[in-house]
Amino acid sequence: MTNRQNRFSWLREEKPMRTRASTGTKRDWPVPFFFGGRLCLDFINTVNSLSRPATRDYLPDYAALLGWCRQKALFGTQFIAHLEANAGSTRAAEAHARAMALREALYRVFRSVIEAIPAPADQLAHLDAVLREARRRQVLVQEGGGFVWRWDAAQLDFLAPLHAVALSADALLTGDDLARVKECPGPDGCGWLFLDETRNGSRRWCSMDHCGGAAKARRYAARHGARKGEAPA
Repeated sequence: MTNRQNRFSWLREEKPMRTRASTGTKRDWPVPFFFGGRLCLDFINTVNSLSRPATRDYLPDYAALLGWCRQKALFGTQFIAHLEANAGSTRAAEAHARAMALREALYRVFRSVIEAIPAPADQLAHLDAVLREARRRQVLVQEGGGFVWRWDAAQLDFLAPLHAVALSADALLTGDDLARVKECPGPDGCGWLFLDETRNGSRRWCSMDHCGGAAKARRYAARHGARKGEAPA
């Protein structure tokens, strides 16, 4: 194994999404649900909620952002532990502020896709700038019979979580699945974004166990309440 390959040994690729966040025995994970279907959408959904006044931000500081990275198995434990040891630093606080700005930019850009309107120029430019930074931290390596982009571990720093999210957004925005990005509808839904991967494109809610089931229960209660209130003939 070459030195360059050794430098990638502490990194991990994004794993398939799960409906519920992984449960750990040694720590409390910051985010309870993953409904987005893509890393960038799950990152956008770290505010509860998006369709109503926010009641909770699951990533209030850089330490929580790193906890989210652990949940997503985004990087190897050695690298995350290194960042956690410095999570109280000024650089970490600055990186967290930039992460929150990126989250807002991603939300506005993907909402423009859903609404079929032009993306806000300032937010698109913000995402583009982060993407340019991210690309400079990758190297092209040969793997099997082809070539793939991998992180250059020597250049990874406090901004690594942002860069990973931005590259996920890049893949979705420039791929064939962009039209499948949807929003959990208000007022009953939470406003979280998700990728509809159903065969017929029929998914409406972030999850039937979350918003869909609750909306169905409210409609049922409203119908039966109205019937009880009807005067007898």
